[in-house]
Amino acid sequence: MEVTKGGVYLYEPPSSSTSEQAATITTSGSEQAGMRPYVIVSRNEVNNGKPTAVGVPLTTRIHKANSYRIFLPLAELIADEGCSPFKDSVALCDHVRVLNTELIRKKIGRLSDNAVLAVALGLIFVLDIR
Repeated sequence: MEVTKGGVYLYEPPSSSTSEQAATITTSGSEQAGMRPYVIVSRNEVNNGKPTAVGVPLTTRIHKANSYRIFLPLAELIADEGCSPFKDSVALCDHVRVLNTELIRKKIGRLSDNAVLAVALGLIFVLDIR
């Protein structure tokens, strides 16, 4: 599936794996698991023609918001036609991961340009980029 920066997609990570890299593709501890929305944060030039993209999971538990868990009000979340409307959400920038695009189930919307910038600032904080 072709993905674009700022797009919100339903992603279903593998629940288990028999490969030697199982630790890198399954979840454990406090990692976000199960099908959930992810916002793509990698550049379109990086995503095009590749089997992977970088994403940040979203949660509706808005009490988790802080300087690197970015609150995204409903007005900044744009649902695709025919998809359920969004709720206020939080981008968990400290849970960034590489997504296998074959496990993306569908595109459900996108972030506004302002929200994409806010998530980028959360990633800058987490990664200590100066």
